[in-house]
Amino acid sequence: MADLRRLSSVRTGAPENGGDGGADRGQLLLVGALALAVLFVALALLLNTAIYTGNLATREAGVDGTAGIDYAGAAESAGVDAVRSVNERNDSSHAALRTALEDTMRAWDDAASHHRATAGDLADVDVVAVTNGTQFRQNDSSRNFTSHGGAENWTLVADSEGVSGVHSIRLAVDATRLTDDPADVVAADVFHVNVSSDVGTRSLFLYNDSGTPTARIVEPAGTTTCAAGSVTDGTVVVNVANASVGGASCPALARLDDTSGSVSVDYRDGGAAGGTYRLVVDEPPSALSRSGFADAGSGQPYWTYGLYAAEFRVTYRTPQLDYAARIEVRPP
Repeated sequence: MADLRRLSSVRTGAPENGGDGGADRGQLLLVGALALAVLFVALALLLNTAIYTGNLATREAGVDGTAGIDYAGAAESAGVDAVRSVNERNDSSHAALRTALEDTMRAWDDAASHHRATAGDLADVDVVAVTNGTQFRQNDSSRNFTSHGGAENWTLVADSEGVSGVHSIRLAVDATRLTDDPADVVAADVFHVNVSSDVGTRSLFLYNDSGTPTARIVEPAGTTTCAAGSVTDGTVVVNVANASVGGASCPALARLDDTSGSVSVDYRDGGAAGGTYRLVVDEPPSALSRSGFADAGSGQPYWTYGLYAAEFRVTYRTPQLDYAARIEVRPP
């Protein structure tokens, strides 16, 4: 008679020798699960450590980076003031202007970086390039705004001369010589400056409105009128750099030298105003005709050397940071 129990045991996969194979497999699964759990925990710890280290490094770099950027920003502001200052004080040659700029920035850098050195930080700014330009001036306050030859309508800079930028426009105008209460400012004999470029022509008219010196800015976008804030000893200062008329804010004035492409600058009705003025363009004297100007020291409107812009290399180093940048400065 057949052994049915043995056949049943074989079909159900029971071991013939009566061993505990199922228990062995269960133990293997348990050990494998524990190993995977340990591996996942280790990976999680490594990932968290990497994230923390990255965040810490980012925070540390951000703090040190800010110090370098702040120093570069301060150097840029100082550079703008330095270019303007050396143009006013040193104009015998472009080489003399650059030397004066280097000396000025070296003195600023010595003062600005001294307190940083006590903490182990090293900061430095060097002049690496300059854009040579030309200054146009009139220093005789008793003279009107005609050309050297006496022309009332004349061109300071023609668009054919390659000028692409102008800045530092400043006029100190004798208020008593301005046209009084013109019925039509644009059509009347009112002194005005035209600055033309690819963006169109912007004009600055100066006249008296009921005894108050007034500026009218006419541009493609519209017309703005600004009354002078104050008059000192009969003189009102029109400063395009800080957009002010007699110290009073006139935001539209800041757009007078906002140019693009070839630039021309013209004076119209120069006999209807007088005083002093200055401006700087971005081409050297050799590139310009200068036909309306005399040489320096003549008492007439004259040309002289100027710096239009400068480029600096700024470096800032700490044990954690090595920061370097090149910045270009141009006075407004």
